[in-house]
Amino acid sequence: MPITHGVVAAGDPQTAEAGAHALRAGGNAVDAALAAAFAAFVCEGPLASPLGGGVMVAGDGRAPPAALDFFGRTPGLDAGRAAALDFRAVEVDFGAAQQVFHIGRASAAVPLALPGLLEAHRRWGSLPLARVVEPAVQLGRDGYQLGRGVAFVFELLEPILTLTAGVRALHVGAGGALARAGERLENRELADTLERIAARPERVREIYAELAREMGPREGGLITEQDVERARVTDVAPVVVERDGFRLTTLGAPSSGGVLVALGFLLAETRRAAFLSGEHLLELARVQETLLEVRDERFDEACREPAFVRALLEPARVARLRAESASRRPGNPGHPLGSTTHVSAIDERGGVASITLTNGEGSGHVLPGTGMHVNNLMGEQDLHPRGFHVDPPGTALATMMAPTLLEGRGRTVALGSGGSNRLRNAILSVLLHLTQREVDLATAVAAPRLHLEAERGPNGEARSRLAFERSGLDAASAAALRAAYPLEPREFPERNMFFGGVHAALREGRELSGAGDPRRGGSVSRA
Repeated sequence: MPITHGVVAAGDPQTAEAGAHALRAGGNAVDAALAAAFAAFVCEGPLASPLGGGVMVAGDGRAPPAALDFFGRTPGLDAGRAAALDFRAVEVDFGAAQQVFHIGRASAAVPLALPGLLEAHRRWGSLPLARVVEPAVQLGRDGYQLGRGVAFVFELLEPILTLTAGVRALHVGAGGALARAGERLENRELADTLERIAARPERVREIYAELAREMGPREGGLITEQDVERARVTDVAPVVVERDGFRLTTLGAPSSGGVLVALGFLLAETRRAAFLSGEHLLELARVQETLLEVRDERFDEACREPAFVRALLEPARVARLRAESASRRPGNPGHPLGSTTHVSAIDERGGVASITLTNGEGSGHVLPGTGMHVNNLMGEQDLHPRGFHVDPPGTALATMMAPTLLEGRGRTVALGSGGSNRLRNAILSVLLHLTQREVDLATAVAAPRLHLEAERGPNGEARSRLAFERSGLDAASAAALRAAYPLEPREFPERNMFFGGVHAALREGRELSGAGDPRRGGSVSRA
């Protein structure tokens, strides 16, 4: 019997509705998440692309959940470097701060988002591929309405989204200027490309051969034929931890974010301070402080070793860290946007899927004839702390993205977030609100957030800088945060996309619900 009920949470109403369309067609949760992901390539273009990357956790309610890594790979196999790399800095103005990104052909990693979604469909999908991509094809061909959240990203990334004629064509409105919220845009080339792939999946090989030519050494890029031939979607051993009757499953390496989410879940106190009280918020802050201390300069690389992760999450080690966290004095121990988006889906039969996607900020180049904006994952400093273009070709890039599943006490939740370095704390906050404070899903997602970032003082001393959302906090709670973190706390008067965008789907008994994060245009659609 086909599935008739399910729920999808995503970063745009049209994305979520694409997933619900797949459910109404009889598809399962994976079909729904994939349909939403393909739609996100159209209507959340600056945040996701077939020529970007992603990660996924999925389960059918019977076997243990599985995880796939289809993030980026370092290019440059079997080739000499171009004499002059097309790799340039561009400054993006976020108002309160400026951020430098690197774009151009040499900023592109070997992308696996498209083959990753196709592999997930091959393994777990139930609908024909043509039905899964159908909503995205329609959105690209007939037009989609630019949402407010994505329009804001258009404004932020204008220097990148207007760099070349190809990328500009995807982002300008009828008047020739960068499109604004509410305008209708098309991507007919992407619609045609997805339709052809659905009819003949081998077309992907041809697209990747074209990618190697357009973004290769002869053009100032780094991607070679060997790169695209050898790059593979890989299975990842999920990180699984249990606490208080809940089982948490999240992404393992190359995700360091998943390991941090799992550790934070285990570290949190079981106190019952009033929800969003000063005491409650400082408990969250202490956990974040501990995670900052654990994440030293070797952490992301060390997470690739299963023995390191096992030792980190071992009960005695967690108990020591929890004791240190409880006695920690606050204040002592990314980048502002985080061009990522997320989709969560659950169906009535126990199927669940959680997908996080990114295109970096985009390289400024579109692969001709495809409507696909190529990523700039080799140009994000967060992903290359040791410097640009130093990792060996073929290396799986580390990521903070952490699609996550939570099961226990009669509930199953699929969730994840965009938001670069903030996404781990966004996911963790929602998880702890659900499990330790027992609030409903919508409240957990909408609750005001805080985020700590480590920095060095003028004498090299470690210190923490706090950012928090003032809206929804009473005066006493806000005052407690200011007192604990006097180093110029950054206060946001309202919810802000800086703090990520957690989109979550929930099954409790026979009831299905979801919550889209208002910080990033979140929306829920049901079937």
